[in-house]
Amino acid sequence: MAADEGKTWDFDSYDWLDRYDERMRGSQRLCYEETLRRLPSSAAAKPEDLVLDMGTGTGNSAAPFLELGCCVVGVDPSEQMLKQAQEKAASWAGRFSVRHVDDPFLRLPFADAAFDVVVSAYAIHHLADPEKQCAVREARRVLRPGGRIAIADTMFRDADHKARALAEHRDMEDEYQPLLTTFPGMFEAEGFEVALHQVGDLVWILVARGRG
Repeated sequence: MAADEGKTWDFDSYDWLDRYDERMRGSQRLCYEETLRRLPSSAAAKPEDLVLDMGTGTGNSAAPFLELGCCVVGVDPSEQMLKQAQEKAASWAGRFSVRHVDDPFLRLPFADAAFDVVVSAYAIHHLADPEKQCAVREARRVLRPGGRIAIADTMFRDADHKARALAEHRDMEDEYQPLLTTFPGMFEAEGFEVALHQVGDLVWILVARGRG
């Protein structure tokens, strides 16, 4: 996925996708499993809710919702990652389906007001800020009145915090990680009420609640 001319992500060209789950779970800084575990409660998800998982990847972020009793549709641009997600989908008795979508944040192939919950984990950082705002608008379009959006990712308090974190953690990539000075306002501009839940030093879950 291309966020601008300087940053292009083609996940299917990476030679580590078969180790994606291992890499994510092995990163203490990402608080990966704890974050995914907390997503359904943060989003106030209920059994039988229909959930859209934007950037589902290998399907890990869908699992906690499925365990709760939700139905999940996962979208992602990576064919290789979706193959892994499809293998996991076989365990959920038709309640988890995946679709290849080239722009899973900006052009969703779904009708208006189709989902109770929209979720995304460790993926929004691939979008520059103008695209993030468009993604929030698109998520709002497919969300039912009173629905919830939950976005989990590495986030920084401001640009200075990001600079310090990148200097301290040399293995971190300089991507479009959300800043807490601007990211919540993108949802508020679309009429959402926003709450922030900190999971780790650099990991947050943003929850946006629509008005019923």
